[in-house]
Amino acid sequence: MEYLVGGVVFGLCLFILPLWAYRRGLKDGLALNQGKTIEPIANPVQAVQSHIQRSHESKETKAANAHMMEGLANLMAYDGTPQKEGET
Repeated sequence: MEYLVGGVVFGLCLFILPLWAYRRGLKDGLALNQGKTIEPIANPVQAVQSHIQRSHESKETKAANAHMMEGLANLMAYDGTPQKEGET
């Protein structure tokens, strides 16, 4: 049974990969013909570096998100009791 599943997956890869490569090559060829630059396929190192950069950017917004979540938690926890004079 494992050989059957493995064979099906391998067969699908052998069918889909050439179609993807043809489509990618056709798109790049048409872009070059129109004078546009083609974007390279990201290698694993570039993918990891972009992910790390995005995680650093999200660290900058964590403070703003925490402030927003605190406000929403206060809003949902309000039970309708009037506040004392001078409290905001």
